Amino acid sequence: MPSPHSENRTSFRTVSEKAAYSKAARKKLIESKTKLDGVAFAVRQAVETGRLEPSAQLDRAIEAMEVNFGAAELQLRMLQKSGEDEWDEHRAQLDSAWENLARSIKNLVARFADGTR
Repeated sequence: MPSPHSENRTSFRTVSEKAAYSKAARKKLIESKTKLDGVAFAVRQAVETGRLEPSAQLDRAIEAMEVNFGAAELQLRMLQKSGEDEWDEHRAQLDSAWENLARSIKNLVARFADGTR
């Protein structure tokens, strides 16, 4: 027969795991924002100095990166506010948002590398 305290330990562990994941995700979001800002600055500087030709593709890549960052930020807030029942679903959505953000950063870096002179 399970101890009445075993349910509390499970719940505490889940809350602890949730807090640890949330903290790590927040750190990752801050690091991603720093990377995003650095890439955007490098692109602007390259355009201003004439090393990079402005283009609609480049603009779309920058916009996609910003939109995907916003989506990751929103998913993190939703995860942090979620209850036990919704947490796994929000975690999966946040993981997907991270993948989309990483893909858009790679795409922008590729556009930057392809367009530099």
